[in-house]
Amino acid sequence: METAADRSTASTTTPASPVGLFAKTPVLALGALIAVNAMWAFQFAGARIATRELGAVLVTLVPLVIATLLILPFAKLNRELFHRQNRSILTDVLLLGSLGVVPAQLCLVFGVERTLASNASVLALTVPVLTALSASLFLKEHMTRLRWASFAIAIIGVCLISVSDIHRAHLFSPEYVSGNLLVLASCAGSAFNNSYSRRALSRLSAAQVLVWTFIVADVELLLVDLVFDHMGWKQLAHLQPSVWWSLILVAVFSLGLSMLLYFAVIQSVEVMRAALSVYLLPVFGLVFSSILLGEKMTPNLIAGGILIFLSCFLVTVYEETQRRRGLGQNVQA
Repeated sequence: METAADRSTASTTTPASPVGLFAKTPVLALGALIAVNAMWAFQFAGARIATRELGAVLVTLVPLVIATLLILPFAKLNRELFHRQNRSILTDVLLLGSLGVVPAQLCLVFGVERTLASNASVLALTVPVLTALSASLFLKEHMTRLRWASFAIAIIGVCLISVSDIHRAHLFSPEYVSGNLLVLASCAGSAFNNSYSRRALSRLSAAQVLVWTFIVADVELLLVDLVFDHMGWKQLAHLQPSVWWSLILVAVFSLGLSMLLYFAVIQSVEVMRAALSVYLLPVFGLVFSSILLGEKMTPNLIAGGILIFLSCFLVTVYEETQRRRGLGQNVQA
């Protein structure tokens, strides 16, 4: 198992590692977060395509299994995680899989089946706030005036983009309560996973964290499927190629590459700062709709997107530049 000390030693001999580059180049960290959210945004479209032919549990489980197998060769797993001295790390992995990955993925699929798409879109806006709260609780990170201002700018931007969803939303309608609660549980799971994973990353590599937590989620989802929908596996043999491609693309990009890249970023950037980038999701969601479905780009989308990009720039590039400038002045003094 790769320890924090091992990785810090490795970083001195390989300065071109992604973590080192993100620490030294804030603009690169911003670009990585933009790429991460673009890949995350595809997951919603991919899941909608797959649920036409598969149940919610298998739509969640199949991409996770594919992602697990794809990342497994790079994880270099061994049995040290189960040694007595590593119980705290094992606990972190179990918590991430059970309270992070499973609800984030499964509750979203179940939720969107039981509520309006507009309700889900509005509730998804809670993810950055919940992530910031989680980072404050588990990682002892703090909000600054600049971060409060950046969150305010991003919320204005996302409201401009989501004005139609907000107008159509029926968050308090009794018939949508169960679906809304499931979507909210998914948001909480995502926030927990996005923040608490940094604890595990202090002792494990990004690939190891992903594979171990995915294995936990795979086992739990398999048990759920065997209990509630054990006949669903027969449907896999009759899936349309478009559904298989959707599941594979979700596995490769939304669950694999995006999470490895996100984990690399949060080892150099505070989780609170990275969390703000999640507001880019509706931007990319509408951009994909424009490209793939021919929907028009509206002035609200353009204005909202600019505000969100500005807020992300402030907390990643500007704040880091100011921090370094302050450190330089202290050294000179």
